[in-house]
Amino acid sequence: MPETVLKLEGIHKSFGGIHALKDVSFELAEGEVHALLGENGAGKSTLIKILTGVHKMDSGSIQVRGKSVTIEDPVDARHKGIGAIYQELSLVDSLTVAENIFLGHEPTTSFFGSIKKRELMDKAAKYLSSFAIAVDPSAFVGDLGLGQKRIVEIIKALSINANILLLDEPTTGMSRAEIDTLFKIMDDLKKKEVNMIYISHHLDEVFRVCDRATVLRDGQNAGTFDIDSVDLKTLVKSMLGRTLKEEFPVREGAPSEDMLLEVREFKTEKMFAPISFSLRKGEILGITGIIGSGKSELALGLFGADKSLRGDISIDGKAVSLKSPDDAKKLGISFIPEDRKGQGLFLRLNVEHNICVANIDLAISKGVISNKKKSQLAKDTSEKLRVRPLDIKMAVQNLSGGNQQKVVIGKWLCGEPDILILDEPTRGIDIGAKTEIYSLINYLADRGTGILILSSEFREMNAICDRILVIRKGDIVAELVGKESSTEQLLTLALGG
Repeated sequence: MPETVLKLEGIHKSFGGIHALKDVSFELAEGEVHALLGENGAGKSTLIKILTGVHKMDSGSIQVRGKSVTIEDPVDARHKGIGAIYQELSLVDSLTVAENIFLGHEPTTSFFGSIKKRELMDKAAKYLSSFAIAVDPSAFVGDLGLGQKRIVEIIKALSINANILLLDEPTTGMSRAEIDTLFKIMDDLKKKEVNMIYISHHLDEVFRVCDRATVLRDGQNAGTFDIDSVDLKTLVKSMLGRTLKEEFPVREGAPSEDMLLEVREFKTEKMFAPISFSLRKGEILGITGIIGSGKSELALGLFGADKSLRGDISIDGKAVSLKSPDDAKKLGISFIPEDRKGQGLFLRLNVEHNICVANIDLAISKGVISNKKKSQLAKDTSEKLRVRPLDIKMAVQNLSGGNQQKVVIGKWLCGEPDILILDEPTRGIDIGAKTEIYSLINYLADRGTGILILSSEFREMNAICDRILVIRKGDIVAELVGKESSTEQLLTLALGG
């Protein structure tokens, strides 16, 4: 039997009377990649924050290689060999790769404490070459791609001799080639006896790189499974507490023949090239491509967030001008951005405020804002999207990443817009919540809303879109009927094949 590297027993944690973790246990074996799965709000983030010293548990025990330990803070966690790679990067763009890797523990001279820059570069180069990573240690991190940045994060954790590595949604925003590189590095890390906890909503990744999976549901253990002997259906049922009948709900209606939105030779200062397309009432139109293809720039332009340089836009046959997001909202356009934390949420304010801020007109009674209507609107929206915990007075910054995403989606969905633009709408959301969002998209389309989905999830595009436009380097290079396309076909077109 492999040695148990990490053992957690009877972990309890509450926030303001709400139980986040209840009697949770978890074990990580030597040489193992162990997946930690669960819906958004199941307790995964809380457990990881306890392990990394961000939160302190209310009760329970933690053992590292058989010795009981108390993790006081993140620095103490690192001293105990626990490193973490979060979905949101912690690198400093203005520093070099080498400076980021050794930030806070740079090699210094014994007398003056000056940084030994040559040694810094040499050590960084050695780490990079050990994983066959072609990155210049003197390059500025701000000039790297997202996949390269995540690899630098991993090496940064290893530079403090981390033996237990926590990877939280590590493939977010990465291309398929970058994901393959990451998985090769993980295979190398296993050979170097680095033990990993892997958190992901992409279950295909779990089956590719993990040995075991522990599922949390409602803050409690729901089961631990050997990956070699479990199937996808069993894992999903364990996560949800029910059998998922269909991941992609079948839409009842069909698009209208009436034209809703027409875009002709439209270009903003951030777009690569002018774009033309149309959207019918009740149509779900997908625009897909690899990361950096220009999808997000198009979305920001259509919402009036970026200055337009040329082109014509008409809604219901009438020419319109989109000079600001306020213009877009007045014309019935809502936008759910890719960068939800930076562009979509007030993190320090509560769920109620975040949902109602864009829909305050729905909470007005006799010319006055009704607190009762505000609360009911926020509660109904939170229940519809299964935000966990269901507490509309909780600050959004205290929710898990997936539940934060549900709040920003709910903010725009409850207003039932005429045109809804969604940029990577299901990124970071668990499979159950994805299905609920697909159902809401179908509902809005069936009532006549024009839906524009920008996503690099090709399988998602195939399943839910009526039409798909493939964008490459800012140009639309192909148009396909959603149900008649394939994931392989979309990928080939997006890559230039």
